[in-house]
Amino acid sequence: MEQEITKIPGIVYSSFETQKVIGEHFILEHGLCYIISGSLKVTDAGQTRIFVSGDLVFYRKNFLSKFTKIPNEKESFRSITVVFDREVLMQFSQQYNIVYDKPYALKDPVLKLKTDVLLENFYQTLLPYFNSSLPEQLILLKKQEALMLLLQVNPDLKNVVFDFNQPGKIDLEVFMQQNFKFNVDLKKLAFLTGRSLATFKRDFEKIFQMSPNRWLQKRRLEEAHYLIKEKNKRPSDVYHELGFESISHFSYSFKKLFGVNPSAI
Repeated sequence: MEQEITKIPGIVYSSFETQKVIGEHFILEHGLCYIISGSLKVTDAGQTRIFVSGDLVFYRKNFLSKFTKIPNEKESFRSITVVFDREVLMQFSQQYNIVYDKPYALKDPVLKLKTDVLLENFYQTLLPYFNSSLPEQLILLKKQEALMLLLQVNPDLKNVVFDFNQPGKIDLEVFMQQNFKFNVDLKKLAFLTGRSLATFKRDFEKIFQMSPNRWLQKRRLEEAHYLIKEKNKRPSDVYHELGFESISHFSYSFKKLFGVNPSAI
């Protein structure tokens, strides 16, 4: 039976017997995921990565991504993720006097960590907790333990997880060309580019000469046309990849722009 269990605040156990596309995610907090079985496909603006059973995966906050959880032939997909919210990080920083001291440019928003026995064992010890009711203090201690082990494996991540600054203002045109496929609201896009919603809309229209919503739909449809015609992809494979919620909406919008149904390309 397909299921996803979330019984511990900030610690998530996932189990899927069939392939599950989780959809667009605006990643709000840093997290550390251990894949018990199956594989995880992560697609962001830059690339697609596949992580497999036994992998430890760190992801940073404030980026857009799509997740696909894939079981193998014999086992369901299973993973445990510890989420490091701001409150936990602030408390840990004060308690252990660990602070952000210099910018650290994490090349990719999702990072596979080197194999670590202590971290792997830590995740195995979490499994029994999902069948119990845990006091808040114990949950906090488990999150702190995960954070301490993470920093032991990769000390450079100190200047990622303890950077509490908001995203700075970035090149809007470059960002939009990299992230137009994600079906998220304009407020989130504005935040990720370091702008208020009003400034985002004003800057956008100055650069693209049209409103954000109109440009996004046009750009997605142009990409769909390219993928269907040049890459021989099927409309049924393309519409969700490009942020459309239904094949009927996609087909209607496609015909309105190009004058033909996507299946006729």
